Amino acid sequence: MNKAGTQTIETERLILRRFTIDDAEDMYDNWTSHSAVNKFLTWPLHPNVDFTRSLLEGWVARYEDGDYFNWAIKLKENGSVIGNISAVEINEKIEAAEIGYCMCEDYWGRGLMPEALKAVMDYLFDVVGLNRVGARHDVHNEKSGRVMDKVGMKREGILRDAAKNNQGIHDIEWHSMVRRERNVSGELSLKLEDVEWPFTFTDHDRNIARGIVFDDAGNFYFVRAERDDDFGRATLIETAGGGVEPGEELGAAIKRELKEELGAEVEVICKIGVVSDYYNLIHRHNINNYFLCRAVSFGEKHLMPDEIEDFHLSTLKLSYDEAMAEYELRRETSIGRLIANREMPILKRAHEIISGLEQKNA
Repeated sequence: MNKAGTQTIETERLILRRFTIDDAEDMYDNWTSHSAVNKFLTWPLHPNVDFTRSLLEGWVARYEDGDYFNWAIKLKENGSVIGNISAVEINEKIEAAEIGYCMCEDYWGRGLMPEALKAVMDYLFDVVGLNRVGARHDVHNEKSGRVMDKVGMKREGILRDAAKNNQGIHDIEWHSMVRRERNVSGELSLKLEDVEWPFTFTDHDRNIARGIVFDDAGNFYFVRAERDDDFGRATLIETAGGGVEPGEELGAAIKRELKEELGAEVEVICKIGVVSDYYNLIHRHNINNYFLCRAVSFGEKHLMPDEIEDFHLSTLKLSYDEAMAEYELRRETSIGRLIANREMPILKRAHEIISGLEQKNA
């Protein structure tokens, strides 16, 4: 599980973002004081905006946790925060989440809640790497069930007298989607924030070619970097790759970079996708183009002086599980968390592609 935390997600009509204390009035005015909203939910109506503000203080304090996922639903057309969607329970052992949501009744019937739920499900599958995303509702709250249906969740069944809400003890109906049921095709496209350092401005973009390199024995190849600079002192795992030179094609760039950093001659299998992320500390926007590459042979590396003297680059040869564990281990530093958030989803997708190729060729 990639503990990427609550990051901003943008859809056609919505911005899903972290709550701030300043959202208290919108939250109170739009749903926490509305009996129509909390009818089938478990929390009591808020008596005043100060009660809402106090709740938000606790929520905002939890955003430092990478396994806390709680979004404010902001409507683009008027800038108002109109609802909330969150992972109310996470089960790391089986890589699963339960989603809960609510929205001001003035905006019901416009397809906004399915739009938010679909975006959060995609984030939890693609970025966090979960295997199952589920939700449940009071059987009398059919509108909530239709939201789950619209995003492709399957109805699993009814548990009798299994929960209690503001209407009392009631039957609940479970819906879910598991990873293998998703209709996913084409390249992965992710947009991530830098939540480690505050954003001030961006003054340059860097187009980068990166490779997930594997061999026929099931090994993956990465670079290990040891750095002590403005980002802090850190030992890191990262995919091999680097900046695309002016006028250079991506296909040529990835082969050049893998030859330089790993000494690897490779066969490019496919493009996995693009991850857009930021290094706020140096005001940089990274456009990371990831390719799945099979190692053909290994020879001499051609490292740059800074890669030797400043980053002390070396090669890591790991199994898939070992690599995921190494990324998790290196979350101990801010730069390690940024890299893990970006690369763990890509490595997971690469593993799925390789498994698919093996099944096809079996």
